[in-house]
Amino acid sequence: MVYPEPGFELQRRQGDTQYAQMYTDVGVYYAPGPVLRGEEFDGSEAVRRMESWLIENHGFQPQYAVSELSEKNFWRMFDAGLYEHARRKYGAVGTFMSLYYKSKKGRKTEKEVQEAEQAICEAPDAEAI
Repeated sequence: MVYPEPGFELQRRQGDTQYAQMYTDVGVYYAPGPVLRGEEFDGSEAVRRMESWLIENHGFQPQYAVSELSEKNFWRMFDAGLYEHARRKYGAVGTFMSLYYKSKKGRKTEKEVQEAEQAICEAPDAEAI
């Protein structure tokens, strides 16, 4: 689901190959400055700003974290076509919920997840893959 930056092959760096680009997963852990100072801090808004920055800078949020992104913006960060192709190929549609729903903040009802999965199964190209 993660793809290299356009044109990366023109300026290969250490760790890159002809077909893949090296990138680093950076984690930031600790209490934010405003919290330490006793100030109000909106963590959801901070995550939204970080996710927007990642999209603008060809970055990716690891999916062990909760996402604040809309479904449309989530799939701007990741390759939905490749992901759905793999899900269909290996029989995950209808068996495992989509990664978007798994990482989305807030609860999805079982019915909402099933409806989203059914829409994927009914997609015009579902049989072609």
